Amino acid sequence: MAAELDLSLLTAPRPAGLSLAPTSDGFSERQWKILMAFMNTVIPAIQYQELLTEPAGFSVVSLSKDEYSRTVSQLAVTASPDASSEVFEAYLAERPADSEAFAEVLRSVLFQVPQAKRKQLQLLLSILSTCAGSLILTGYKSPITRLPAADRIKILHRWRTSSLWTVRSLFKTMTTLGKLVFMRTSTTFDLLTGFPSVPPSWKATPSYPYEFLQFQPPTSPSREGGAVEIETDVVIVGSGCGAGVCAWRLANSAGPSVRVLVLEKGHHFDASCFPMSQKYALSNLYEAGGVIESDDGSMTVTAGSCFGGGGTVNWSAGLQTQDFVRREWAKERNLPFFESPEFQASLDMVCESMGVLADNLKPNHGNRTLLDGAAKLGYQGKIVPQNCGNTEHHDGHCTLGCWRGEKKGPVNGWFPEAAKNGVKFAEGMAVDRVLFEQVSGKKVAKGVTGVWTAKGSGEKIRVVVKAKKVIVSGGSLWSPIVLMNSGLKNPHIGKSLYLHPTNFVAAVFDEEVKPWEGGSLTSVVGSLENLDGKGHGVKLEAMSMMPSFCMPFLPWASGPEYKLLASKYRHMNVFIAICRDRDTGHVYRDPEAGVPRIAYSPSDFDRAHNLAGMVSLAKILRAQGAREIHPCVPGFPPFIRSSTNRAHSDTDAGDTDKAATATSTAHETADDDTESDEAAFAAWLRAFEEFGNKPPVTPFASAHQMGSCRMSALERDGVVDPRGRVWGTQGLYVADASVFPSASGVNPMVTVMAVADWIAQGVCEDLAADAAVGPSSRL
Repeated sequence: MAAELDLSLLTAPRPAGLSLAPTSDGFSERQWKILMAFMNTVIPAIQYQELLTEPAGFSVVSLSKDEYSRTVSQLAVTASPDASSEVFEAYLAERPADSEAFAEVLRSVLFQVPQAKRKQLQLLLSILSTCAGSLILTGYKSPITRLPAADRIKILHRWRTSSLWTVRSLFKTMTTLGKLVFMRTSTTFDLLTGFPSVPPSWKATPSYPYEFLQFQPPTSPSREGGAVEIETDVVIVGSGCGAGVCAWRLANSAGPSVRVLVLEKGHHFDASCFPMSQKYALSNLYEAGGVIESDDGSMTVTAGSCFGGGGTVNWSAGLQTQDFVRREWAKERNLPFFESPEFQASLDMVCESMGVLADNLKPNHGNRTLLDGAAKLGYQGKIVPQNCGNTEHHDGHCTLGCWRGEKKGPVNGWFPEAAKNGVKFAEGMAVDRVLFEQVSGKKVAKGVTGVWTAKGSGEKIRVVVKAKKVIVSGGSLWSPIVLMNSGLKNPHIGKSLYLHPTNFVAAVFDEEVKPWEGGSLTSVVGSLENLDGKGHGVKLEAMSMMPSFCMPFLPWASGPEYKLLASKYRHMNVFIAICRDRDTGHVYRDPEAGVPRIAYSPSDFDRAHNLAGMVSLAKILRAQGAREIHPCVPGFPPFIRSSTNRAHSDTDAGDTDKAATATSTAHETADDDTESDEAAFAAWLRAFEEFGNKPPVTPFASAHQMGSCRMSALERDGVVDPRGRVWGTQGLYVADASVFPSASGVNPMVTVMAVADWIAQGVCEDLAADAAVGPSSRL
């Protein structure tokens, strides 16, 4: 526990027993060789002939000495001043084949892919390992392991431009895997760019000394087949933003005799463990290692899965629900509460309790670029308040865990007071389902059951928690799964899933920007939030610049070109166009693993809004002097200012021979305000709008999942009633983003907390009503 630590002895975050997911992925040696051949194509070694340690053309891109020297010179322009020529050479030579860590993390990532999708990949790799299969899928008789680098690049680009969705998705799968795992395991990237994996000002900060229930195997069998049985009054499933406020409200308003237990399937990490390393953070803090894909591969979904949930890993944005969204929910969805003083009171209480701060924030380079560029173009930009306890919270590493303890989410904000008032906690407790009894013909929640996994030993024990009230707050992915597992047949469970689909634009600046410094998200541009006149459109924001978050979305034209682009990280910012989606998908239960599966593809309607946002971002970035503008859309060239007014890199992504060498991306500086440059930029924008952002090749991502247990005024229209009670049951509530009637349109943390506060107030009232009529009616 935190109270037992001598924090003064720590000079860097504690490992705290960090581990990756299991790595028994079931890939055969032959399948693995094919996969690693693709990884070595996505991230190849680059050497010149005199330094070659093996035959060129396979996992090594060979350059002449002059070409190699020019490439090193390009690295030097944007590298850390402390990077030596030895670091340049090591970075260029680094490749997956030589890295045990790369293989370890890759196996861990693949293990967390649903088994059905993993089997599809294994089958594909087996086919590619044969001459006949290779000919069908690549156009080459020889398997990829026998092909030179230039031919491998051609194969990937043929997949990218295929008429078949599934083939195009192969391009995205292979390139994304290579980029993601490289950024999590590279031994040279930090040295090259100067990125500090541990903030220079780091010091150990104490966390609240939580105590978590421990379980022992039962000495006698129970009705649940040998499970441990415990009792409480209210059990909360999940520990994210909704759960945090529910626990706090119950602890403060339900009365001292009401026992509350919070169950979290992930684990708690003390602040002295933060920020976690790039290698381990995704496995320990995020659902499925942070790389959940929709069934068709078009969307990558990121969700917190640790004590505190999304409140532990989000970017601190404290935005209240907008009036036009509240009006839609109140009028069109017939839920007048959302325009009531009571809802506003909950919003204000949440912000006041967390010390949500907007005044005196100092945006970093990326956020200032967005605000200043928007002002030049007449867009409306504003500072994004932070839930940071009235501090400025300049911590760009916070999505890897808040080492300062300033982010007042569940762990640092709501749970400490709840714990002091008697709320209990259990980590490692994966709830399967809600338990019901039939009482007078009604389905009455009586508790939950699940499997508890001991931290460290991994011992698993089934636990039954008997309770009078059950609040499911597992987020929009898991809450519907718990309800489905519980035998509820409401057809709306899992439906109406909103994801705020997001596209990306990267920019490289002449000046050094050190993008990891300062708060991640402290500005927003809202001028495009109502493109259809009905509240659907995009917001423009800066994104977290942790390498494993932003760099995998950069476009890939060839391995060498990607390495050169990534090397500019010290001079780079990445921005997002985040769409309030009109059209929805759904969540369902994987029939084998039981985990959430996502069926969602960005619609043409919503993608058009994303594209408009990307175009506006490009305009803002040019107005702010960006030297290079890279829409994260594979196959479309960047805009690069130059004395010859070139509208893109000399390297054509379709010219794989040039892409293999990636030595022709250098450009000259010049007067950027010439008429010809304006014309070139206008032509480039027109070409970009025509090229578009079609999935599955274009990366779409989601950090906001909403609506899968929708609130409704009538039982026929949703999953929960206006007080969060699950239709057709008693004593069962849902309190998280899954109850949203539609997409919130802003980062949903504050909205989740305010809705949870309202629902928890109702739980307190229901408990009081049960007590008032006597024990005979208490359930």
